[in-house]
Amino acid sequence: MRQPALLVLAVLLLAVLVPGGAAAAANDSSTLTDATTTMGVHLQSNGDARWTVSVHYPLRDDSDRQAFQRLADDFERGTRGPTVSTFRAAADAADDGTNRTMSITDSARTSEVTDGSPATGTLTLAFTWTNFANASDDRVVVGDVFDESWFGPLHDEQTLRVYPPDGYSPDSADPPTQLSDGALTWHGPQSFPAGGPTVVFVAGGTIPWLLVGALLVGALLVGGAMAYVWRGFDGFGHGDGADDAPVRADDGGDAPDDDAASASGDDVGGGGAAAEAELLSDEERVERLLAENGGRMKQANIVAETKWSDAKVSQLLSAMAEEERVEKLRLGRENLISLPDEDAPDEGETDAAE
Repeated sequence: MRQPALLVLAVLLLAVLVPGGAAAAANDSSTLTDATTTMGVHLQSNGDARWTVSVHYPLRDDSDRQAFQRLADDFERGTRGPTVSTFRAAADAADDGTNRTMSITDSARTSEVTDGSPATGTLTLAFTWTNFANASDDRVVVGDVFDESWFGPLHDEQTLRVYPPDGYSPDSADPPTQLSDGALTWHGPQSFPAGGPTVVFVAGGTIPWLLVGALLVGALLVGGAMAYVWRGFDGFGHGDGADDAPVRADDGGDAPDDDAASASGDDVGGGGAAAEAELLSDEERVERLLAENGGRMKQANIVAETKWSDAKVSQLLSAMAEEERVEKLRLGRENLISLPDEDAPDEGETDAAE
């Protein structure tokens, strides 16, 4: 036999406790209106649930505060508002339908006033509902407890919030809804075709792992982008474009910067040690490379040996030629670079270069 919507009816009664009687007792004409209700279901991994049924009243003036205080005193004494017997009747109805032994325990009535614009007076009825959910090793399911339709639809200004057990995350919800402040939340008006919502929580859940995965992918993308930029700048801050500043040296060349020194290593020349190469300026590396190749090299070969960009090598050699540290000879479509004291290339070498 389907039961009437006992719980929501009881909550509605709690929300309209003061049609004016408390205000009259306070010797003023105030009435508490525009109450809102929040029902919180805090699930435990064993299937128990701690319920909090809270009714909130806006307190716009001193008359409202006095009316609420009288109401709160009566509520905490149990002379106003529903008692846990209302919810025991709902638990008995659900007990029969689920074959789980249920009980209502640890009930409490509290009130508080929260300052604000306006202030808010809140009455809360709290209790523990044992075996409220169907709990297994890694899942907590809420659904069959509502089969007897004792809950009913949510009305205007009513909200239902179902909190997962510690360490659990939502897997599904019907009617569909979203997490809000850590709870699956439904706002009225809201009907429940199954008598109440159906929700499934799973241990661990997937949300933290999705976040971790996203962070890892982001780190890989950032790392890849940095590597691409580094390679694009030849590893030492000189771009491949024509806008690079010419590389010049005074009195034998400026000391190399740390990045330039460390990036070249053994790529310069055929037999120098890495530690020694790191101490050379770019100009000295070119001079050493020429000396190790008979005093002259094609510009393209210098690019290949140093692994520097064409633009950097061209600018560097032009600066060295202006300082007479090297000589440039145009052979066909490319340049032959030689040390100043080297003889001019013979006719056979010129023909080969062309």
